[in-house]
Amino acid sequence: MKIKKITSVLFLLLLPFLLSAQVKDCTKFKNGKFRLKNPKTKKIAIITRDGDKQTEKMQDEPEEYDFDIKWIDACSYTVTPTPATSARNKKVVDLGTMTVTITKMTDSSYTQTVKIANYPKYRRTDEMIIVKEKTEL
Repeated sequence: MKIKKITSVLFLLLLPFLLSAQVKDCTKFKNGKFRLKNPKTKKIAIITRDGDKQTEKMQDEPEEYDFDIKWIDACSYTVTPTPATSARNKKVVDLGTMTVTITKMTDSSYTQTVKIANYPKYRRTDEMIIVKEKTEL
């Protein structure tokens, strides 16, 4: 009887940990269009991700930059500039590969943490808003 009671108490104590250990499903963020507001400059970037390719464009600016995406796990990926982007913008070469981890998800957005290879102390957290495509009636 005592063992059943102890087992029941342990189960109830461990239940929140078991529930929080569920694997996150980030597949809906592998493709699509997202909006990011730079916290420093307040400029808006539109990011389009399609499989292993990503295009970034700042609103009201003509340049577009392309990146290769490599998914590390379900919610983390690396972002590496393509050779064409590297040739046009030397700053992205200096930064090196970025590692992005999706840390929180909602129906309309996700929160990401960005780390940069050549700047190990750098960390940035952003909210990425899903851009819904307008459908014509």
